[in-house]
Amino acid sequence: MDNIAGIPYVEAQFDKNGTLQDQVTLPAGVTDLFVMSHGWNNNADDARGLYTRLFTNFIAVAQPGDLPGRNFAILGVIWPSKQFDELVAAAGVPGDAQGSAALQAHDEGSLKALSEKLDRMAEFFTSPAEQQIIAEAKALLPDLEEKTSARNAFVEKIRSLLDKGAANKEDASASFFKQSGDDLMNNLKVDVDDLDDDVKEASGAMSMGLGVGTVPKVEGGAAGLGALLSGFKAAAMNVLNFTTYYEMKARAGTVGKNGVGPLIDKLAPQVQRIHLIGHSFGGRVVTSTAANSTTDKIRSMSLLQTAFSHNGFSLSQGGFFRAVVDTHRVHGPILVTHTKNDKAVGVAYPLASRINGDKAAAFGDENDKFGGLGRNGTQKMESGEAEFGNLLPAGSTYSFQPSKFFNMEGSPFISGHSDICGKEIAHAIRVAIAPS
Repeated sequence: MDNIAGIPYVEAQFDKNGTLQDQVTLPAGVTDLFVMSHGWNNNADDARGLYTRLFTNFIAVAQPGDLPGRNFAILGVIWPSKQFDELVAAAGVPGDAQGSAALQAHDEGSLKALSEKLDRMAEFFTSPAEQQIIAEAKALLPDLEEKTSARNAFVEKIRSLLDKGAANKEDASASFFKQSGDDLMNNLKVDVDDLDDDVKEASGAMSMGLGVGTVPKVEGGAAGLGALLSGFKAAAMNVLNFTTYYEMKARAGTVGKNGVGPLIDKLAPQVQRIHLIGHSFGGRVVTSTAANSTTDKIRSMSLLQTAFSHNGFSLSQGGFFRAVVDTHRVHGPILVTHTKNDKAVGVAYPLASRINGDKAAAFGDENDKFGGLGRNGTQKMESGEAEFGNLLPAGSTYSFQPSKFFNMEGSPFISGHSDICGKEIAHAIRVAIAPS
């Protein structure tokens, strides 16, 4: 693929450390370079499909003479994210599990689901040492319910797969590494009744995936996006879910810092303007890019259903990416789409409150300190830094301003986490890049 809807397309593939795998060459005469990153739960083909759909609509909503003298190119970022079937597991038994035989079947099904989850993680953590750790963790599964020592050992082994360097307060990952294994699993033993109806699925479990997939049905459990797991097996699943989430978060930041940032600095002399676009964890990729690059040619940034803290740009909350604001890294509008329809971002971040043992916190809304950007938009910003409005139909007028955040509530047009390629979003991006 060398073009999308007539726009030249080039690709930049990075490994998990942000190392560029091939040289990137732009066509001559490009004035505006779009740099777009996919998120978690996208392989390379999924990412290309995402880029194709969005930029096809970007061309479709063009008005005669709206961007004169512009010659575009698209740089599609490909980084090693994996498809996972994440969920927030709830502890309990389904209503039809009556009698000892049914309860035993449910417990065996819960063990099987955990074992299969670890098998999928072994496809992702691939070094011999990581494979050995996963095998040792799997051997502990039968003892999780009865033995504190097994819970402590299980958590220690799983945490050892991760680099603590990406831990911070924005998602309680610092607490994830500090608590004892037993305390962590008790905090993550989530009961269905603890969670708001807004985040529950009909099955009694809640979607967590940033790009929702499906999970195998647990025998004796409910079908759907998730299933009830017995006892501490639900907590163990949540530990594993948070582990894969954390690894993707760390990779996204690393790819932006070590890979995409230096690349756009290298390409900047060849273009007049650079526009960053990120979806889901790709929003973290491009925000990390902005924070760590040196070029002054970034003219817009569009964060589409982004999966990081809604306080990530806040001064008062010590947001992880506050430097993007303070150093004026983006010399143009910063668009942030958000909606309650995004159950992925609405659930993944609030789970962090359970790690801290806080079951009374509002779950996922703007009052939850662990709420997500794609659910609520930027929160706790300083006066004049951000505005709240709506994502409007294609062809509508916006009053975007440089270096200001525009939170666009998109529920009428964004049905879920991955619904970010519509003409309404394409039009907003087109308007945002219009100033020269």
